[in-house]
Amino acid sequence: MEWTTTIITMLCAIAIVGIICFSFQIYQIIKIDAKARGLKHPNFLGIFAMSSNNGGGLILYLIGRRKYPIINMSQNDKVEITKRKKILGVALIFLSVSMIGIVICIAKFI
Repeated sequence: MEWTTTIITMLCAIAIVGIICFSFQIYQIIKIDAKARGLKHPNFLGIFAMSSNNGGGLILYLIGRRKYPIINMSQNDKVEITKRKKILGVALIFLSVSMIGIVICIAKFI
């Protein structure tokens, strides 16, 4: 029983790292996109987009940005967004694997 709690604790720590990394990458992508579209306060928009639990802030950002075309996105910004998308995928893998492990450990624990 003790090893199961240790494993669940480690998997929870991995899940928390995945969640933090995922949120930070979403924030950075939104910030780069908002700057490229010429929106005011891109830092606030990034925080607002990642703030809600059900993704409402991100949906509102995506709806609101439709009126603003991309004005100046450099090649470096495109490369940065591509890099952050890949990191976002790794964060989702961390999160998925840890959650699957937690469910398996809890199922065996009960």
